[in-house]
Amino acid sequence: MTVSRTLAAAPVPAPVWLWTFALLSALVLLTACAPREPLLAAAGPAGPPMPKIAVLQSDVLVVDGQAIHLADVVTPQPSPDARCAAEALAARQAALRLKALASGVIAVGVTPTGDRDGQGRPYAHVLLDGQDPAHDLIEDGLAVAPGGNRFDWCGPISADYPRAAHIATLSFSGA
Repeated sequence: MTVSRTLAAAPVPAPVWLWTFALLSALVLLTACAPREPLLAAAGPAGPPMPKIAVLQSDVLVVDGQAIHLADVVTPQPSPDARCAAEALAARQAALRLKALASGVIAVGVTPTGDRDGQGRPYAHVLLDGQDPAHDLIEDGLAVAPGGNRFDWCGPISADYPRAAHIATLSFSGA
């Protein structure tokens, strides 16, 4: 008679790294479900939204979708309405300066005069963060105050400049 013996194998414990992995996985899953603080806490209550301001030309702003003609300033006409290259360039410079004045503005004050320009836009006194952009344009020599003598943007000094025609074509093309 043969007797067979079956050896019962003792249970082998799982390796330590497997237990460590299971424990870390459980902790990650639990922390993913926990409520979190925002990464950037708000500094305070949100104020009114910043106005959206665009510059159409050297004396026309669009504030929150409404075109407004500055009442306190007379600026040179842009191309194609400019009478000469000097006027077109001056209009471009004035528009760039107005864009700089309008960038980053938080508060806009608009006081309509009741009059409208040739395109139906209302004339208004405008304040950008409490500053008058018309005053700045006049101080920078890019505009004149209304009512006085009309400034001749195409006076003799601009007509004598030999590269005026070339500069005008650059100005008209937007380069």
